Amino acid sequence: MLNIGIIGNMEVLEPHVMHTLKNKSVNVIGKASVGSSAQLNSFHFSIPEYNRVELIERADVLLIDNSLLLPFDVLCEIVKKTKHIFTTEYLNLTVDECAQLVKLTNESGSVMQVSNPYYYTPALQSLKKNISSPLFLDVSKYADSTNLYKTLYPLLLMLVDLTGISPKKLGVTAFKTAQNDMGFTNVRLEFGNASVVDLNYGNQIPLDKFKIKGYSKDKFVSFDFTNKIFLFNRSEIDFSAYLTVDEFDEFVETIENKTRKSSNIEDYLAAMQLVNSIEKKISQFTAE
Repeated sequence: MLNIGIIGNMEVLEPHVMHTLKNKSVNVIGKASVGSSAQLNSFHFSIPEYNRVELIERADVLLIDNSLLLPFDVLCEIVKKTKHIFTTEYLNLTVDECAQLVKLTNESGSVMQVSNPYYYTPALQSLKKNISSPLFLDVSKYADSTNLYKTLYPLLLMLVDLTGISPKKLGVTAFKTAQNDMGFTNVRLEFGNASVVDLNYGNQIPLDKFKIKGYSKDKFVSFDFTNKIFLFNRSEIDFSAYLTVDEFDEFVETIENKTRKSSNIEDYLAAMQLVNSIEKKISQFTAE
């Protein structure tokens, strides 16, 4: 059984911890927390509190957010000790720092997995099954935020098995609002196998819209996540054949079975490199 240590803001980590407590392959041994509630009915009131150093030593796996409790040098030491890390948020690293973590995980055998909320959904499982390369995807995600960690990163990591996230050609079109805030961005990714992905995101009306349209030879899918309408060749998709997969459970299986799963630190590095290129192109539209 794997011993789990929780490090970070408990209010942010709560939904992940609640699921973790249901996994019979792990044992939550303690937390090093910020933002904790002292209320007796709080979910984390009964989880023992440790100082960070002691918790790292006791745990086999660290469940972390993007708080400041784990500086980069501490992350490196955790990996060197062949301990495993699951990040519920996208870590604020430089490309060089992320590349160093990739090197360390390969040397130590540690598993470091980055959250990928869309990748494991039944809709994406069916998309991977029904659409083959070369393909065209049109993805639109609008929310009340232009934070790249909440919009672009999840969309890019979603593509890991569909097209990959290392395109041959990158194009960006962006428009800002009157308040000098980015209102709409289109990212066009062109791959060596002739696949094309259009990612549209921003904070323009309608908010909370999330749609995917996919095309390949003789096949068409249309996913409207907001209204829960999922079509394949104009027929409604029956998701009963697709199991609901939890990414933390997959992470635990990866460690136990020593298999490689997507959304690991290598994939995050590729996404980070691509985001840096996208941001450089976006800056051309926002420069005074």
